[in-house]
Amino acid sequence: MALLHLSVIETRLETQNVRRIVLVPADGSPLPAFSAGASIAVEITGIGRRKYSLVNAIADEKAFARPDHYALGIRLADDGQGGSRFMHGLKVGDCIKATVPENDFALEDGMGPVLLVAGGIGVTPLVSKAAQMKAQGRPFRFAYAARCQSDFAFLTDIEPLCDGNLLLHDDASAGKILDLVSLMQSVGPGETVHICGPRPMLNAAISEAREKSWPAGKLQFETFYSSSIEEKSHPDASLQQDGTGSFEIEIKSSGLVLSVPPEKSIVDVLNEAGLDPLYDCNKGECGVCQTGVLAGEPDHRDFILTSSERAANKQIHICVSRAKSARLVLDL
Repeated sequence: MALLHLSVIETRLETQNVRRIVLVPADGSPLPAFSAGASIAVEITGIGRRKYSLVNAIADEKAFARPDHYALGIRLADDGQGGSRFMHGLKVGDCIKATVPENDFALEDGMGPVLLVAGGIGVTPLVSKAAQMKAQGRPFRFAYAARCQSDFAFLTDIEPLCDGNLLLHDDASAGKILDLVSLMQSVGPGETVHICGPRPMLNAAISEAREKSWPAGKLQFETFYSSSIEEKSHPDASLQQDGTGSFEIEIKSSGLVLSVPPEKSIVDVLNEAGLDPLYDCNKGECGVCQTGVLAGEPDHRDFILTSSERAANKQIHICVSRAKSARLVLDL
């Protein structure tokens, strides 16, 4: 895949730990178009690729079809592998390489109303969605939750887009987290929900959608934790306390034992071994790759299993989940 060569023309703090970075083509060539919800993956030497959502607050279709810049919002992760520290250290004039925009979190077609729900740095893809719907004249509401008032990033971009349909919630002032259940109870029959935020928020939304028997597609979500919140590799592969280091999988039918390194998924390793596993979304959202666990303790990172199913440790979604034990025996 050809990479874009981008130059930094602006960098500034949005909050104490969120930095806005504005990029243009280093050679002056046109930037590829993108749609709201899209992201690029930045190549970081010694670390790999890190995905970040493109932020566009210009309510004009031309800003998506013929962009003159890309903007990112990067949250500093002190306990990560260094990707966010690298991005926060960029200065005007620095150059980076990145993939062309891809979109796994696009707006559905049509003009139906949308509820946007953001938690923390999960706001970044939703800014662009608000801008795109504003340009289309499509009705939407925006609910934005943060830990405290000073943690609201891109607020000066969001407020003009929302025409008063903006709910701001900061946990410190309210003394509690956002009441997501009540918010979802307010969703109308023809309204869809697009949510991006920390894992507990997404899990709560998914649980509520199941409780209400919402049809497929009514709840759309982005699992930004795997790209914007970096994961540490455990220094001792035999002690999988955080589930982020290497571990082994044993294929029950053949006895074959394979090692899964930190940078690869179980699906990746099975494919490399020529075993052709079933999978689809690669995000733990669809359930196609669900596999039986005969021994070992999984580190569940999917959005499918219920709390009781996770506790039972009898199933695993091999596209995203890992292991807390040194080995998993899979029913394959």
